[in-house]
Amino acid sequence: MTEHSDDYILGRLIERSRLLIAISEEIPVETKLQTQPLLKQLEQLLEAEAGALDVERIRGTHELLRRELEPYADLDALVSAMATFLPE
Repeated sequence: MTEHSDDYILGRLIERSRLLIAISEEIPVETKLQTQPLLKQLEQLLEAEAGALDVERIRGTHELLRRELEPYADLDALVSAMATFLPE
């Protein structure tokens, strides 16, 4: 079994979340327009060099995503799973 890095897993969770948001008919357009940029921002924040990671902004962006997507069970699960792999 191949073991993946936290960065890889986070990238996949972000990618899956982005796709699920885009195709979901349950999510209002306004929520889609608010959350897609948050996912992009989280992705960019995570791409910084290890010593230059802004952990506070990463955690804050993640929390905003979690609050926005909490009503949608599948997305809530994906975003909640991200917390395990975020830098501390």
